[in-house]
Amino acid sequence: MVAADATFLSLMLHPKAHPPLDPTTGKMVERLADRIEKLLEDLDSEGERIIVPTPALCEFLVLAGPEGPAYLDKLAGLRPIIVRPFDQLAAIELAAMEVDARTTGDKRAHVSQPWTKVKFDRQIVAIAKVNSATRIYSDDRDVRAFGTKAGLEVTCSWELPLPPAKQTDLFDGHS
Repeated sequence: MVAADATFLSLMLHPKAHPPLDPTTGKMVERLADRIEKLLEDLDSEGERIIVPTPALCEFLVLAGPEGPAYLDKLAGLRPIIVRPFDQLAAIELAAMEVDARTTGDKRAHVSQPWTKVKFDRQIVAIAKVNSATRIYSDDRDVRAFGTKAGLEVTCSWELPLPPAKQTDLFDGHS
């Protein structure tokens, strides 16, 4: 199992989504649609399921606006994607994460974002963790930090491999 946050959900469902900046180059992630397509193909060939936590789905639907119902239909037709709720197990996991943060004297865990965002991001990670995800795909700095602290591998869009170069016939079929 792997999980995807709202940023990756938008990249998966909306191929023309604005690419994020690669922090190593300062430029937009190159060939992002190709990277996402390869990721989905790889996950499918490995039989992996992609968990979409309900808080991430909520964030995505807010961005989608009136197109939200069409995206929900598209999402329902994608076999490897499963939406998972914030349930009792996730609540217990989230409580443990927050208690741990409070014992260090910083309930926000050095995150300067509004408390609502901190809680949403932690919910996403808690849902991923209790649903046996081993990796979370996210470009959100805070989700990445919370995911890493929770023991999940975290992968950003700029870290996704490019697919192998497509073979082209140098002679255009002429001999």
